[in-house]
Amino acid sequence: IIVGTLGTVAVKPGTRVQLGRVRDSEYGLALEQGTISAQINAPPRLFTVDTPASAVVDLGCAYTVTVGKDGAGVLHMTTGWAALEYKGRESLVPAGAICRMKRGSGPGTPYFEDAPPALKQAVDDFDDGKDPRQALEVILNQVRVRDTLTLWHLLSRVSAADRERVYDRIAAYAPPPVGVSRDRIMALDADALRKWREEL
Repeated sequence: IIVGTLGTVAVKPGTRVQLGRVRDSEYGLALEQGTISAQINAPPRLFTVDTPASAVVDLGCAYTVTVGKDGAGVLHMTTGWAALEYKGRESLVPAGAICRMKRGSGPGTPYFEDAPPALKQAVDDFDDGKDPRQALEVILNQVRVRDTLTLWHLLSRVSAADRERVYDRIAAYAPPPVGVSRDRIMALDADALRKWREEL
């Protein structure tokens, strides 16, 4: 599929996809089931793929997204960034990372494809609600420097008590920038979180 001047979308045989919203400021596809690979060269947020579990919002990237019969899906990023969005919940996924999504709950927690197997399993367990405290323990013990991506997302998804532990683990690798206090991060101040993410 040639998506106007925005790029190209390859559709795997058997995939159910149709044209979505098309306006000057938006070009959308709706992926019901199957796999598509997108190579997009457009301003951020112009191209979107709606799935039963989340909207895949292009931020200038290439990716593959697969949706199963149950509506759950997984996003594999090749280059650039994309955002998975669902009812106010958002996951930011960079090149080399994947993120799962489920119908009714939206995007999960992203992690890099080369992350330790134990970390990836623990993230999936955390998102599935399988003993989340134990899953978080494994994550905190397994993370590498680049896995601050995963920890940053967990800041807003864990309890207030656990948030302090996640904060400390990230800060051990990369302290917040000047002007971003621990208190602001603990309060999930959006501007503070954004600045720290950009620093990471």
